[in-house]
Amino acid sequence: MDETRLEAEEKRMTLRRVAAYRALCDRVRRSALGTLFFGGLMFAFWYFVFPDKLKWDLFGKVYLGLAVLELTVGVLNRFFPSAEGVLLEGLVLIVFGGWNLFRQVMVWQGIWPGFVSPIFVVFGAYWVLQGINHVRSYVYLRKEFAERPSPEHIRWFDELAKEVRDADPKTDPSALALPTQPFLTAKLLGDTAFFTDGAGEVIIVAADEVRLDMDVPDPERPPVGYLNISGVSFEPFRLSRENWENYCGWKGEPAG
Repeated sequence: MDETRLEAEEKRMTLRRVAAYRALCDRVRRSALGTLFFGGLMFAFWYFVFPDKLKWDLFGKVYLGLAVLELTVGVLNRFFPSAEGVLLEGLVLIVFGGWNLFRQVMVWQGIWPGFVSPIFVVFGAYWVLQGINHVRSYVYLRKEFAERPSPEHIRWFDELAKEVRDADPKTDPSALALPTQPFLTAKLLGDTAFFTDGAGEVIIVAADEVRLDMDVPDPERPPVGYLNISGVSFEPFRLSRENWENYCGWKGEPAG
């Protein structure tokens, strides 16, 4: 691989790393809604259901603290999503599940009043295991994203992704808008193609990994396009003249 191709591949790897971290932050941000809801539910349960004399005993204080912790993690993950959000979610699950298991043990030993609930035992163990899995995932993410994209890189990537989503091949010779399943838009940037779909998924590939072919089975009907990206073929679709000419111009091939 010559130096120019190596440099281009390094740029694509950087873009893919930014895209992957951006997708991770989006998942953390979306998961925060459930965290906020559960934290709010816990707080409402403590405020409206707990008798006043129990609100400020040990159990009530711990329950309130867990609710506040859940809400705090939800706010952080919603407005400041990062890989650490996965760790925070895991720690909250471990603490919450561990507390439920601890309480069941204390009730079973007769130290605290109440009765042992198999449901809370099962859920407590499940929450602890889920929390451990979150912590393990964070350890992997720490290695995967040893070099984190900066907020400026994320914002720049968001702007580029928006530009790709809004791509119009009629006015932009570097753009594609292909009615595949799912619908894909793209920017053809030198030796790199940047694809995105309506769900926000991003595909960043080299020019030689993209192949678009045109077939005219019926002269009275629009041409049919066949797209292949990195060995993955899409269902045939109606291919407009603008898309075909933009693709051929990018590839340096005659449009015919």
